[in-house]
Amino acid sequence: MNKSFFVSLGIIALSACSQEISQVVAPTQVKQQAVVQVESARIDGSSLTSSESYTLAKESEIKAAKMDKGLLSGQLQVSLKTAFTVTLIITNNQSFAVPIQYRSGMTADLHLLDPQGNKIWAWSDTMMFTQAIRDVVIAAGKVIPVKFTLPKDALTQVKGKGYSLVAVYAGHATESTTVAMGEVRLSLDEYVNSLAI
Repeated sequence: MNKSFFVSLGIIALSACSQEISQVVAPTQVKQQAVVQVESARIDGSSLTSSESYTLAKESEIKAAKMDKGLLSGQLQVSLKTAFTVTLIITNNQSFAVPIQYRSGMTADLHLLDPQGNKIWAWSDTMMFTQAIRDVVIAAGKVIPVKFTLPKDALTQVKGKGYSLVAVYAGHATESTTVAMGEVRLSLDEYVNSLAI
C-alpha cells in the first residue's frame, strides 16, 4: 500500500511539473510574436477584413506571383509609394483550420536572386530571431500579411533583367504531410526601369 501511495504521489508531482512548464512557455510565445512583427506586419493572430484585404491589393502597384501549392496560398504584392515594399499575403483557402508550427520567431523570409538563381540578399541576413517553437492555428479564410522593405543596398545589386524575389514561408504543417506553403516568386523585370537602379 505504501508503494502505490508513493507511485501515485510521483505521478501527481510529474503532472504538476508538466503543467508548470506549459504555463512558463505560454508567455514566452506571446513575446516571440511581438519580436516577429516586421514593418508593421500583422502576424499577431488578428485577421484582415475583406475591405482591408482589398486596400492592400488596391495600394500595391502590381499584384503578382500568386502561389497555390500547399495548404496555404501565398501572393506577393509590390508597392512603390514610399519605398520598395513587398507584402507576402498568406491565405488559408481551406474549409478547415490549419495547425502550423514555426521553429523560430521568423514567419517568412524574402530573398533576392540573380538571373542564375543565386541568392544575393535575404531579409533575414540582418535580423535575429528567437529560437523557441511557436504553434498557431490559422483559421479557414484567414489572411496574414507580412511586409518587407528592400533597402537601397539590396536594390543596387539589381543590374538589369532576370532578377527575382522569392518569399519563403517558415511555417510547417503539423497535422499533414503536405507542405504548408510553397515558395512564391516575383520577377523584378517590370521594376528595373521604374526604380532607376
